[in-house]
Amino acid sequence: MISRLLLLAAVLAPVFSTPTGPSANEEMASTADIVTYRVTFASTWSAGTHPQDFPSNPHFSGLIGATHNVAVSFWNAGQLASAGIESMAETGGKSALIAEVNGAIGAGHAEFLLSGNGIGRSPGQVELEFQVTDSYPLVTLVSMVAPSPDWFVGVSGVDLYEGGAWVQRLEVPLLVYDAGTDSGSSYTSANDNTEPADAISELTEAPFDGVQQVGTFVFELQSGVGVEADDALPDTFGSIDIYPNPSIDRVVVQVVPVAPGEVVVEVFDVLGRMVHRVSGTDGVAGIEARLSVDVQDWADGLYVVRIGNADRTEVRAFVVSRGR
Repeated sequence: MISRLLLLAAVLAPVFSTPTGPSANEEMASTADIVTYRVTFASTWSAGTHPQDFPSNPHFSGLIGATHNVAVSFWNAGQLASAGIESMAETGGKSALIAEVNGAIGAGHAEFLLSGNGIGRSPGQVELEFQVTDSYPLVTLVSMVAPSPDWFVGVSGVDLYEGGAWVQRLEVPLLVYDAGTDSGSSYTSANDNTEPADAISELTEAPFDGVQQVGTFVFELQSGVGVEADDALPDTFGSIDIYPNPSIDRVVVQVVPVAPGEVVVEVFDVLGRMVHRVSGTDGVAGIEARLSVDVQDWADGLYVVRIGNADRTEVRAFVVSRGR
């Protein structure tokens, strides 16, 4: 295992974001740049994608997470799981992680508790709407892969406020993580506590060694300060594709502009550091432009791609994963 950042009958959650912090946080939110996002959790995990020992009742536990700042992290690959992450990954329970989020809210490091439904049967889909401010622009969100010993999917500290602007759309491929708290090796293994616990790591062994991706989180800006209606936004790009995703040694960014003009492509790691930039790419209307990026020396993990011109910026994500 390695350390790293993971549609049939749709199950639509009663969506909400719960501000549970002190009044000071609520007052801060009232004067901050506050917007609404929708995250769509679409699972592709099925007997067709992962046939080995596939369970009879595949599902994902209810979404749980928070909006926060850089002063707190609720989980990261390579670190030990907290009690809240352990409980979520082993049982799908939310209570312990909710307590950790509320503690961070009380300390002024987080703002909103996020909680929503899960996916009753995979493949499937669920949505959650939540609010976020520019003072707490990071999102952490997780869900248990069930049944499993201690496996889960999620994101940690995804930044929705890039370069002084709200991200319009961000698609994150979901891989499976092992919380490191149970030594079971199959979906229905008996409880077998890991003592001492291992660090959280990507699960690259069976039953996920062939196809590691089990779904996506798609974050889409809905409304808020300075947000235009979708039909008012200039239609700059006919399509944007990034492949292969996950990638081993090379990623192709393929853009089809609607109008001619300069296109700038920037790539950032999960810490917000720019690791690649191409400026001055001349986009020809209706003609695809391809940028091939050599990532063989890049660390495994999630990378964010910002593609834009003078009118609009689009954001996508890809994963570098070598399964080592």
